[in-house]
Amino acid sequence: MIATAGGAERWTQAHQIKWAEQNTNNGKLVGSSDQAWDRWNGRHNLRLHSAADADYSVDTSHNPTQSKREGEGDVVVMRKIYEDSGNAFMDSGHGLAGINAPDVPRAIASARERWQIDTAALCMPFLLEEPGSKLSYVGEARGEEGKPPLDDIKLTFDARDPTRTATYHVMVNRETNLIDRIEIVEKGQPDNHRVALRLGQWTDVGGLKFATTAENLGAKGDLLTYKNIAVGEPDDELYVPSIQ
Repeated sequence: MIATAGGAERWTQAHQIKWAEQNTNNGKLVGSSDQAWDRWNGRHNLRLHSAADADYSVDTSHNPTQSKREGEGDVVVMRKIYEDSGNAFMDSGHGLAGINAPDVPRAIASARERWQIDTAALCMPFLLEEPGSKLSYVGEARGEEGKPPLDDIKLTFDARDPTRTATYHVMVNRETNLIDRIEIVEKGQPDNHRVALRLGQWTDVGGLKFATTAENLGAKGDLLTYKNIAVGEPDDELYVPSIQ
């Protein structure tokens, strides 16, 4: 599976991953963002775009400030992945400005949650060999109707690692050696309480394969789409704020 997705050597050389993301529900845009993951230095940048319409009011998974933001600008979070530190800003098109202090921890927590979900959907083939990963073969899992069964690989990380606290069931297609879906069990939840994402529309970026769609099988019509994926060297400007 890892070889099919581009190989561990190419992944090691991927010091930064950038992407744009859209969340749609039955074709209606409910949120969009840009993200960057500096794997080399353990940093994360999330830019949550301002609302496209006045109805955009989403829970903490998508709205870090838990408030209406239309016309105010983008929320930008810059944080260190392996630390609790970080900061959040508002960008109305005239540079970054601080946001209300009580909103900062919520914004950082939301960015941390989004990073865990999105990097799992985008980069799961390579997470199986990340430091601290623990793998076990569960057995056969049901595939799509009329298709062969999938192989269920259970992935967990060291309990002392605060960056990945969920358990993942990775369902691998035997014919393509790509992942058909991932099933996520959040920390503290029973094993049968899962968020299932069907992955699709794989694309090649710099020799690495990424799934560009993640369909939430438990919420009909809910779709994450990943665009403008780029692999390269870290861009410090994304992680060091320039305050106006």
